[in-house]
Amino acid sequence: MLILQDDSLTGTLASVDIATKENLENLVEVGKNLLKKPVSRVNLETGVYEPIDKMTNEEALVKFAKILSRQKQLRQASGPLGKDANPK
Repeated sequence: MLILQDDSLTGTLASVDIATKENLENLVEVGKNLLKKPVSRVNLETGVYEPIDKMTNEEALVKFAKILSRQKQLRQASGPLGKDANPK
């Protein structure tokens, strides 16, 4: 499982109820910055996020998408009628 999350959001950025153009543009920037951060996980003993890899969140998402795509291809190829078993 891959979850991207930023617990440092405050003010209007942390609110799901403020859908102004300015706030949405700011959230896009937050998302872009989050993609550049290293993959990390919470240390259950300390509650602190710790990097687990030199891979960025963006690289991890690309890797995850490739895995999902390959799994779909394998499922379609191994269906009872091959690729025609799961029409688009």
